[in-house]
Amino acid sequence: MGYKLPVALRGSLRTPIGKLFVGDHSKSAKKAIIYIQEKNKGLTLAIGDVCAKSLLNVGFYPDIIVFDEKTQRTENISLNLEQYSLQHAFNPNEWILENAIQEIENAIAFSTSNNCRIAVRIDGEEDLLIIPAIISLPLGSVVIYGQPPITTEEGLVVALITSSLKNKVHDILNKFEFHEEYIDGNHHYRRKT
Repeated sequence: MGYKLPVALRGSLRTPIGKLFVGDHSKSAKKAIIYIQEKNKGLTLAIGDVCAKSLLNVGFYPDIIVFDEKTQRTENISLNLEQYSLQHAFNPNEWILENAIQEIENAIAFSTSNNCRIAVRIDGEEDLLIIPAIISLPLGSVVIYGQPPITTEEGLVVALITSSLKNKVHDILNKFEFHEEYIDGNHHYRRKT
């Protein structure tokens, strides 16, 4: 079971949720890290392969990385995750499945209680998992993700987790279509009764 992105919301989700650091990946990562070091009071969670690779390449290791080994849904990306414990979850394009939400929550809890780094490999698509990450992270934490050059300039976005941001993102999630069941050729998820 999970939440399906309605067509009406697609355009609005292209607007950055947080502070956009414009520039190529190396420059925007360096700018974002300075901001993170000033503002972050909790965990750092990076979503997306290009975002994670940009941060790792300049020596910044987020507490949690959520990735799918692709960029733009096609090009394979390789990440050096030797310093990370690895978890897996399934999440299809245009969905936020509850099992993926649970894996993000588990990663946050495990990273916090064990003071270690976790990487969650998503079989499918990780982009929309920004929403449950913002909802689940402790206040003062940050989510970092890549902003493709679709409706704005390319760069990295840093979202500082505040109560108002959590409320805003809850409102967005409430506009998704809730489904009791998700079925495709290989996966079947149904709400437990």
